[in-house]
Amino acid sequence: MELKDLSATIGDFRLDRISLSMAKGEYVVLLGPSGAGKTVLLEIIAGIRVADQGKISINGKNMDGVPPEHRGVALVYQDYSLFSHMTVARNVAYGMSMQKTDPLRIPGLVDELLTEFGISALRDRYPGSLSGGEQQRVALARALATKPSVLLLDEPFASLDPQTRKECIRVLQDLRDTRSVTILQVSHSPEDAYALADRTVVLLGGKITQTGSTDEIFRYPKSEGVAKFVGMENILSGSVIESGSGHSRLEIGIGTVLIPADYPRGSQITIGIPADCITVVSPEMIPDDPMMNIIDCQIRRVTCGRDIIIFELDGPIPLTSAERRSDDREEVIQPGKRVFAVFRSTDVRIFSGD
Repeated sequence: MELKDLSATIGDFRLDRISLSMAKGEYVVLLGPSGAGKTVLLEIIAGIRVADQGKISINGKNMDGVPPEHRGVALVYQDYSLFSHMTVARNVAYGMSMQKTDPLRIPGLVDELLTEFGISALRDRYPGSLSGGEQQRVALARALATKPSVLLLDEPFASLDPQTRKECIRVLQDLRDTRSVTILQVSHSPEDAYALADRTVVLLGGKITQTGSTDEIFRYPKSEGVAKFVGMENILSGSVIESGSGHSRLEIGIGTVLIPADYPRGSQITIGIPADCITVVSPEMIPDDPMMNIIDCQIRRVTCGRDIIIFELDGPIPLTSAERRSDDREEVIQPGKRVFAVFRSTDVRIFSGD
């Protein structure tokens, strides 16, 4: 599937020049906050909405003027949109009936899909009597019954409890691994991208702002907007006061940070420092390394999670650090204790403009 310069205006919102190519069988997760235009984009691909400009190609065929039912695209909405007056079996059969599949073949094809998704026992039940996870499986079976080339998923886990969510992620992992269907899933959850995506795309304010591996986007956001969306801590702005030998020193508040790039003095730079790149050490453990940033701090708050400790630090530059929990860190974690925040200059992310 290829999207080229798709634009659409809906009220005050504009989806702006969206271009994206997906290989056959690729699983792409489209991340973005509410209102970013994710569902609008899915509806344009499916033919439910019409773009103001741009082109959609599926299997090399231009979709201009092609109605939704002839695009080879299936869209599963967040609420699954099952027909409440139809049994599970009739829901799954619906698309095949609309495609004029041989009526004698439909029962056997329905049975195959119900078996594949583990819902054979639900065939005579109605959607209102199903759990969220069961409804999702029925919706996926119904979508795949038409043998689409492209499957579009709109926030498929939004209303599921954590355990059901894990089970449904496994269903989609199996689907990804066993079928050649191209899948575009929209989400606001990093867990979805890490669990499922071959590639991740970030959509902010109607524009694609970054594309890459999930780890690349979360570890190396290219802009302040993406960094804020993915939850990067320690986003700071400052002015260059020294530069040379491939490094610059920023003045931030009453402190300074060494960054791995030359900028002219006086340049205004925005940076991000991942919390898990900052180590909290006691004074006697300060490293002797000119390429390290070492900031004198006081622990303001400590939050202990199941696997990590989060330190909120006061100092010339307020910082947040996140470390994996370990028994030998107990002496460091008391609020009010004087510590040093230590991080390499190369751990500083420098953002291009949004």
